[in-house]
Amino acid sequence: MTATPLSISPNIQPSLNLTIFAVPKPFRGHIGIIQRNAIQSWLQLQPQPEIILLGNDAGTEEIARELGVHHIPNIQLNVQGTPLLNDIFFQASQQATHRILTYVNSDIILTPDFLPTVQQVITQYPQFLILGRRWNLDITDSINYNNPNWEKNLRDRLLQAGTFSGVGALDYFVFPKPLFSQLPEFAIGRAGWDNWMVGEALKQNIPVINASQLITAIHQNHDYNHLSGRRLEAFQGIEAQQNQTFLQGHWAGNSADATVYLTLLSPNYTPRVSVIISMTPVETLNATSLPQNEAINSVYQQSFTDCEIIVIDDSSTGEMRSQLPEKYPLIQYIHQPNQGIVAAWNRGLEAAQGEFITFLHPGDVFLPDKLAQQVACFERKAGSLEIVFSPWQTALGSRDNAINISAFQSVLQGREGLHGVHAWMLPTLWQFIRTSTILLRRSWLQGYGGFYPQLSPQAATLDLLLNLSSRGAAAVCLEQPTVCGLETQPLTPETISQMASESEQLLRRYFSRPTIKYWMRPVESQAYTQTFLWLSGLISDEQEKTKFINSNYRYFQLAQPLTTHP
Repeated sequence: MTATPLSISPNIQPSLNLTIFAVPKPFRGHIGIIQRNAIQSWLQLQPQPEIILLGNDAGTEEIARELGVHHIPNIQLNVQGTPLLNDIFFQASQQATHRILTYVNSDIILTPDFLPTVQQVITQYPQFLILGRRWNLDITDSINYNNPNWEKNLRDRLLQAGTFSGVGALDYFVFPKPLFSQLPEFAIGRAGWDNWMVGEALKQNIPVINASQLITAIHQNHDYNHLSGRRLEAFQGIEAQQNQTFLQGHWAGNSADATVYLTLLSPNYTPRVSVIISMTPVETLNATSLPQNEAINSVYQQSFTDCEIIVIDDSSTGEMRSQLPEKYPLIQYIHQPNQGIVAAWNRGLEAAQGEFITFLHPGDVFLPDKLAQQVACFERKAGSLEIVFSPWQTALGSRDNAINISAFQSVLQGREGLHGVHAWMLPTLWQFIRTSTILLRRSWLQGYGGFYPQLSPQAATLDLLLNLSSRGAAAVCLEQPTVCGLETQPLTPETISQMASESEQLLRRYFSRPTIKYWMRPVESQAYTQTFLWLSGLISDEQEKTKFINSNYRYFQLAQPLTTHP
């Protein structure tokens, strides 16, 4: 199923009145701090929404009184004492003043982009369920909402250390009355019910609208000390298992199953895709390289035509300045002499206007349906993607891959249907990744700094992917090739030595990022060992292999199987 895009303006003044309801945990310690942060963020929205807090856990009545919000103390609980979703939604529907309801988990900060986005959806759809992926951020302190720069400060922290959640983690739902006033007896705060909501809306043919790219919902990270079984109890305990019984025979959906996804409305025409072509000096090209005009022609011959072409000329003379516009009048030509391919890519990123970005490396050509296939993949996943990979083939038609593509796809799929790349996959990435085969969301590339120019083109691509993945970028891999290119060159000891040096940089940069999840850090030493064991296996000459191992001995001391988070 292909989702429909809906463009939303970022600059309207909202006038929408709606009701937000939530069920807080006890206001103790860190949980108390982040819940207060969340509720106060809802009060910053303009027009100020009606807020209803349900339940009678410690501190809820006092916070409701202090902040001037409504409180419904008496709600149904299961035998374990956990609030039941059916009664929560029913009472909220009965007590809410406004027609539009929003359930939000009580640790979620909403920012001022929330109401304008919801208001514009309402004008298009009488019935709907709005949802989206959340951003995760460590916040331990109280937010001062009297500071006029509170939102900017929060977004700066998010840019530095925030991570995007998976497609199945849904923490807010916006819908009109009387939808969802009758629900199963789900235990709130346990796994399963949020995915049931998506499936139920789809079952009733209600438009499910993915607002992940426009609504900034910030989940303040926390522990699960309020549960005796901690995190395991929330997701696998008896109440989670009871929730799963309501999902039997029922579609459990996520944000990638949405029927509509929201995009940012541009005041002027912008292409869907920007194709960035780096042109290196002729004297540095391999003698067997495909002619440069064949690369450009392959973009002109795409079945998907809503794209712009940006050519970055790295030559010292800039002689293509007069040649290209005459033959290809639609090309945007930029001369940036002698700075290399990686710098050319970054310059192209600065000029790009497309929703998505792809790169055409010297010596590669696009197959005719490359852009069509990859853009369609984004649409099939309803905007819940940041990266699409594909295989490639050689000029003779054979696939030029040193790994099993289906195996790589299974790694990308992950347990939630979409996942990313990680440092322990580095040997696989070195073998598989070809820059020209990737389509990426432009906002992510430009937002997180582009390519690291001190690395070779291949290593810079891997570094970018590892950076985006550490921030939660979701990726999938097509089964069919989208690019035709040159055979990879045989590896020499010098090449392997450079790969080793750059692998060291890649791993060091990866594990130094504040966006790395806590469970990844214990595998750092094994990731180094696995990578350098693989590199040593590429060396056929025993003397050279011994030399390589001796020079990198520190990485071979922990030679043991790599275990990752289940």
